[in-house]
Amino acid sequence: MRSNSVLQLTGERPGIHQAAAWRDAVAPFWDFAIRKEDVAAFHGQSRVRHLGTAILCRASASGLRFEREPALVARMGVDHILAHVRLTGQSRIAIGGRERDCAPGDICLLDLSRPLSAESTDYQAITVVLPRALFGAHQAALDGLHGAVIRGATPFGRMVNDHLRALSAHATGFSEREAAAAAQATAALLGAAAFGLPEEDRLAQASVGTPLLLAIRRFIEAELASADLSAETLGRQFGLSRSALYRLFVPLGGVSGYIRQRRLARAYRDLAADGRSARISEVAYRWRFESPAHFAQAFKAAFGCAPRDLRAHQADAAEASGDPARAETWTDFYDWVLKLAA
Repeated sequence: MRSNSVLQLTGERPGIHQAAAWRDAVAPFWDFAIRKEDVAAFHGQSRVRHLGTAILCRASASGLRFEREPALVARMGVDHILAHVRLTGQSRIAIGGRERDCAPGDICLLDLSRPLSAESTDYQAITVVLPRALFGAHQAALDGLHGAVIRGATPFGRMVNDHLRALSAHATGFSEREAAAAAQATAALLGAAAFGLPEEDRLAQASVGTPLLLAIRRFIEAELASADLSAETLGRQFGLSRSALYRLFVPLGGVSGYIRQRRLARAYRDLAADGRSARISEVAYRWRFESPAHFAQAFKAAFGCAPRDLRAHQADAAEASGDPARAETWTDFYDWVLKLAA
């Protein structure tokens, strides 16, 4: 457990270098765009804390547009729930052609297994990320919450707002047991909120295919190393026609595309974990790529660097890890999100 590990992004000088650092910091969640005329003045600061079964972030940034596109959803392959309370600034969230405004004090609920886009003014916010399993009996209510907004002006909204602010203020002193209890309490509160939200405060509708899609994704995750994993195998396993299966995976880039992205994500984790001991050819064949060259090409297209570059970077970091004061990096943050579990 990494409870109370902390990552921090600070910078006194705004501009292109701070924008690049911000891109690394938010990579597990968003692709973002800044208007060219705003880059020189861009600022972004973030403090992220791992609570063992939750991730907590307090951040501020200049106005920007951010997206969670199907390719990013597929690459990450997580179905965590994100709650985001605005402290200052306005945002507009768009999901499936519908839009919803989020003002200071409002709490926006997002499902990281689904795409969205949003625009924001300069803002400050508190964000908590929770694994779906932590919601227990309330999990059934989560399928329709994507883009839902708990209004800060309502009594329940004020209570949730106060809870998230208190969580951010006091998390520094938590023991591991207290951090786990705080995460569980937060999930219970947000689950109750999702269950009771009126229809007008929801953006996305619960999809009848969502629970089935999650079951198929979990099967894929367990069978990624199998040479027999294919659309045909999934159809037989879940009793679906080819067309029905393909419709389920359209938002995630198709069945084959999703399997490929998940295999790339596993390969990334292997190379990041093993450093110089990981042979690229072994990783490529382990995750069923036809050749190391094909794997390297797909890897660079997905992650922006060659497998050998990631391996070298991780090996250098491993050598430095003999220093007990070595700080975790934003690469570790990517790993936090991938491996977050109840």
